[in-house]
This record gives sequence, C-alpha cells and structure tokens, in this order.
Amino acid sequence: MSDKRFPILGTSVPPMLGRKAIVQGMVDALSKSVPDHLQVVGPRFAGKTVILHELAGQLRQASLPYSAVVLWDLGHQTPGTDEQFMLCFARELSSAIEDSYPDYAKHIRSTDGNPYHEIAEVLELLTEEGTKVLVIMDGFDKPLANGQLTRNLWDQLLELARKPSLRLVTASRQSLYKLLRSPESQTSDFWGIFDTRVPIGCFDEDDLAAILEELPDMQFSIGAKTELSNAGNGFPVITLGVLNALCETGTSGIVSPEDMKVACSSAFPSLNDAVDALWIDCSSSSQDLLMRVLEEKSVPRTGIPSADAETLIERGFVRYEANKLQRVSRILCTYLEEQPHDGNALVRLFGTADSYKKNLNGVLERRIGQLNNIDPTLQRFLERCTDDLPDHPDVFLTNIRGIVNQAFELIWKAELPDRRIPSGWMAIWKQNRERGVDDWETTFPQGIRRVRLLNLMTGTDKSVPCANHVSKETYILMNAVHVFGDFGQHQEGTPIDHGTAYAALHLCVELAATLARELPT
Repeated sequence: MSDKRFPILGTSVPPMLGRKAIVQGMVDALSKSVPDHLQVVGPRFAGKTVILHELAGQLRQASLPYSAVVLWDLGHQTPGTDEQFMLCFARELSSAIEDSYPDYAKHIRSTDGNPYHEIAEVLELLTEEGTKVLVIMDGFDKPLANGQLTRNLWDQLLELARKPSLRLVTASRQSLYKLLRSPESQTSDFWGIFDTRVPIGCFDEDDLAAILEELPDMQFSIGAKTELSNAGNGFPVITLGVLNALCETGTSGIVSPEDMKVACSSAFPSLNDAVDALWIDCSSSSQDLLMRVLEEKSVPRTGIPSADAETLIERGFVRYEANKLQRVSRILCTYLEEQPHDGNALVRLFGTADSYKKNLNGVLERRIGQLNNIDPTLQRFLERCTDDLPDHPDVFLTNIRGIVNQAFELIWKAELPDRRIPSGWMAIWKQNRERGVDDWETTFPQGIRRVRLLNLMTGTDKSVPCANHVSKETYILMNAVHVFGDFGQHQEGTPIDHGTAYAALHLCVELAATLARELPT
C-alpha cells in the first residue's frame, strides 16, 4: 500500500498540483508594465483557493513588482455592510504593509469610521514611491450574496483600483456581474476593470502528467490514464480521490485499466458528498442537458445555451470534444444510478422533509424557465433567489425588495409612464371616499402606498378597475410579495423556515409570470 495521499478537502490549504500554466499566466498578467485586474472563476472543489495561495507565494518571493501581497479570505467573517467591508480592507492592507511601511499602516488604522480616504492617501504615497500592492480576495461571491453592499462601495473600490499602486484579484464561483443583485450596483464601472477572466475547471493533460509524476512507484498504462480521465474528465476532487483510492489498494508497478476501474469504484463513497454538492449547484436546465447527453451519448454544442454547457464542462461532468458534449463522468453516472427511478419520483423528490427542502428549488427553477416575455431584470433576480434556497432563506428574503421595486417600475412604465395619476381616476376615488388618496395629485405614492394605488387601479369594493393592463391578480400577488419584502429588510434574527421561504419565492415567480402575461412586451 502506497503512503502517498493527495490532500483534497480539509481545513488547511494543500500544495498546488499541476496548474503551472494557469499560475504563470496570472503572474505574467500581473507583472506587465500596466498590470491587469483579474477575476478567477470556477465551481466549488476546482482548486481556486490552492491556486491563489500559490500565486501569492510566488509574488511574495519575487518581491517585485509588488512590495506587499494581501490574501483576504472573504468566505469567513464576511463583511455585511459598506463600512464593514472597507474596515476589513483596511485591516488586511495595513497588516500586509506593516513591516515595510509602518507609518502608512498606522495611518490606515487611524480612523474610527470608514477608512476609504486613508487608504486612498496611502496608495497615492505608494504610487509616488513606485511600488505596488496586490490584494487577492478569495470567496468574493460571499459578500455579494447578501445584496446589502451598495454602489457607493463599488465606486470607492473603483477609484482605489485606478491607482497604479493597487491591483485586485477576485475569486468566485460565477462571474462577478452575474452575482450582483442590485440594479444600482450593476451600473458601477467597477465591474468593467476586470478585463482578464481566469477560468478554473478540470486538469489538462500537462496537469495530469505532473500529478502522476508524484507517484514514481507506479507506471500508468495508456488504458489506465484513459480510465482515470473517464472517472471525472479531470475534475480535481474526483481525479485526486480516485488516485488516493488507487494508493490504498497497494498497487505498484504497472497500473492497468482494471486497477483504475477498481479504484474508481472504491473512491465513490468518499466522493459522493462532493458530487452531490456539485450536482445540486447545477441549474435545472443544465441537469436536463446532462440527462440528454446520457441518453444520446453525444450532443452537438450548436444551439445549446452556453451557460448550461459550461456548467457541465467546468465540473468535468461531460467532456467537450469535436464540438460535442460527450463522455459523462463515470463517478457522476454512479451517483445518478443510485438515485431512485421515475417510478417513485414523487416519493424520491418530496417524500421526506429533507428531500422536499432539497428538490423544490428545481421545480421553481423550471417554472421560471417556462415564463415567456419575462422582464430580464426580474428573471435575473429570480434566478439569484433560487441560488439562495434552501440554504440561505434569510439572504433570499433580503432581496425580495429588489423584485418588488422592479415589478412596480414595469407597472408604472405601462400604466403611468409620467408618474401622474389621471384626474379622472382621482375624482372617482374621492367621490367614493377611498382612503389615502388626498395628496396623490401632487405626490406620487411610495413604499406601502404603492400597493394601495395598485389596489385602487385594479378595483375595490367601492371603485371599478381603471388600469389598462394589470389585473386584480397582480394586486393580490404584489400585496403578498411586498409584505415578504418588508419582512426581509427587518428580520431581526427571526429564524426562517425553508418552507416559508419557498412560499415567498413561489409568489415572486407567479408575480413575474402575471406581469409577463399582462404587460405589453
């Protein structure tokens, strides 16, 4: 039995295996006369953190062009507000420059409030001295997930990043722009500075060759290498898990294809949770595409939504060759075979509280996919909400306000584009003694009063409907969603059951569906 073990998952960051071309490309991009800002993107278990640690180590050892390298893990103690983010940024930066620039570090820490101006001053001084600081932000999707960070923060980071003395590297599971929840944040030019995207996915042939060199007591036949590739198409957590299982069998000398198949089978129990998490992270449409590849063996890439194809390829669930999606991962096939078949699908999907919690999300994802003519911003909000459930119902609720605001914008655009209530409507409502309308001729309703206006437009027990497009159904849905939106802003630590969160999301989806039907395209 070999003593060799490849660290995969744990509390410490393992050494990098392979990936030399990726890291060298990042070093080159960060060492140019005008370095790039980089965003590293890849699914969980792909090795983003390992690569970032290797990058930081190489640049610290080189000392040029960066006098300090900050490696900031945003996945733990994630800042939830603009001020908290900037305070954490200041703490990490001051710690990194403490030895070389103790006075600058002290200046950054000197403020009791938002340290943006102090950071900007220090970066100006570093520019004058001709030196640079690299700030690597791992887990950058975590602070974006709560939707509470505002455009003001991104604009401040933009101004800092424009200084020659600062370069940024972010790491996230999706492209940064896709993670944004607030339409206001989307308008910041900050996201445009990341002109270089570094995708992290499966090992390539050079990576695999370097990894196999770590096992000098084994000689891998061509067939064994093929079987290793078939196990997970080079996805790191699967590839290393299978090699660890191979080591545990005590195999030495020439490794046959059969040896590798046995290792693949014995590795599955330890990989099941990782594969389950990767599968759950896939959208319903990408899961449907995978099932199609399983059935048809090979599916042409032409006409396939890029996001669905990339989701499967980057996880090693399929191989992309000859402009086709093919070769479904053997480990994934084993995982899917263990799932009950369609004969008892309802029991499998919803028979227990845990399965209900896990699988209802897919139902709502498919419902969103059925909506024709849905507003793109509403669709994006809904898709981000499905990412939060079932694990983060509190985060989901904080973002319902964005759905409410966008829905009202669409209604006003169709019904009251000039934000003025027709005098004829007002006359009828006053005649019928409808409550709360006295000052609407001069002040357009905001907040909860928007719901009351929608109520009147779609008809009450005193007044007939006067809206041109929206119906009473829209009002009923908006009234319910608005309540959840208000609650999401004032949760005050209230535990949120996933069933309640799913009910709120279903209401949001049907509100979007109703608007898609009723409003002009």
